[in-house]
Amino acid sequence: MEKEELREGLKRLQTHVEQYELESVFLEEGEDAPLDSLVIGLEISEELSLDLTCNFVDLQDYGSMLQFYGQLELDGMMKESPETLTESVILQMVNALNKVISVGQLLYMQDETAPEHTIGMRYTMLTELDSEEELEKCVDIIELMMDIYELLCSVLILILDGDNVQEAMETVAKLIQEE
Repeated sequence: MEKEELREGLKRLQTHVEQYELESVFLEEGEDAPLDSLVIGLEISEELSLDLTCNFVDLQDYGSMLQFYGQLELDGMMKESPETLTESVILQMVNALNKVISVGQLLYMQDETAPEHTIGMRYTMLTELDSEEELEKCVDIIELMMDIYELLCSVLILILDGDNVQEAMETVAKLIQEE
């Protein structure tokens, strides 16, 4: 599919998510964005928010892959609690969470530039955003990404409060079952 058609698909998605009172900004490929991107601001609670970026990755043999991506920066938390939030604990947490989330994936990323430590959340789907049904699927994915982010933050808070990864996962599982 041509780049202009994919750009129009992102703009249709922007119009669609506005119906759900979600704030969004379209960034055209250029100096500010390596790809045409739709950035959706998600507020889970007063203390918890996430910028979710949607863009297309062209896979010539497969079609148009829409990617949803968000991230949580860990540098500040790691500096405040260096004994509690170690790389080993983060890897254990990400692995444990990836076992329980049904779709998408969490990635622990390290870089030499700021932020040095992040947890990325990613979900991909084949679509050209060319139908109402596809746009509605995207809203479901956005809700799913919000739930995954909330789960990630809940486990992280419990770990920072002194739980080990297993204890944090068990606590969150109990809370989910009570709802």
